[in-house]
Amino acid sequence: MAENEVLDFGHWERWKLSRRALLDPASTISELVKVAEDECREAVRRLPAALRKGPPLIILFRALQGSIRELQEVVAAFTEKRLANVVIAAARCNPDGHSHSVARTAAETMVETLVDQITTRAKKEKRFCSPEEQVALREALTTKFAPYIAPVCEAIESSLRGTSIKQVKAFTARVRRMRPAEVARMSLVSVPSQERPRAH
Repeated sequence: MAENEVLDFGHWERWKLSRRALLDPASTISELVKVAEDECREAVRRLPAALRKGPPLIILFRALQGSIRELQEVVAAFTEKRLANVVIAAARCNPDGHSHSVARTAAETMVETLVDQITTRAKKEKRFCSPEEQVALREALTTKFAPYIAPVCEAIESSLRGTSIKQVKAFTARVRRMRPAEVARMSLVSVPSQERPRAH
C-alpha cells in the first residue's frame, strides 16, 4: 500500500510531525516547512534500506519488454510500488534507457509528488488555503526538498544498474528534537482516528 512506503506523505510514522503541524492552527508555513524538511531528510536516509529489501529496479527494464500483465506481476513484488510505477513512467519518457536519465526523472517526480501531497493535504485541513499561501508553501517545500533529489537519484540508479545500494551519507542527521514549547503545543493537537495505523 502506498501509505506504507518511505517516500509517501501518507506514511504514518515517517510524516507524523508534519501532519500534526498541519492540524495545529497556530503553526506557520515556515514551521511546517521546517518539520517537513526534517522528515523528508529522514525518509531519504531510509530509502536505500527500503530498496534493498525488495527486488532490484533493474528487473523493471526487462519487464517493460513483456506484456502488461507480466509488468503488473513484477510491480506487485515491490514494497515501494509507487516508486516502481514512477520508474516505469520515467523509463518510458527516456527511450534511450540510460539508467541515470531514468533515475533522475524518477527522483524529480517522487520529490514533486511529495510537495503536491503536502500542499494538497494543507488545503484539505483548511490550512494555508489562499492562492498566495498555496504558492508560498509549494515554493518553500520545493526549495527545501531540492537537495534530496540527488541522493534519491543515486539510490534509484544503483538499483537500476543492479549494483549495491549505498547508504546516504550526506544526510545522517536525525530529525531535530522539537523545542519544549513546540512539544507542549503539538501534544494538544490530536490526530484524527481515520489516520491511525491500519491492522495488517
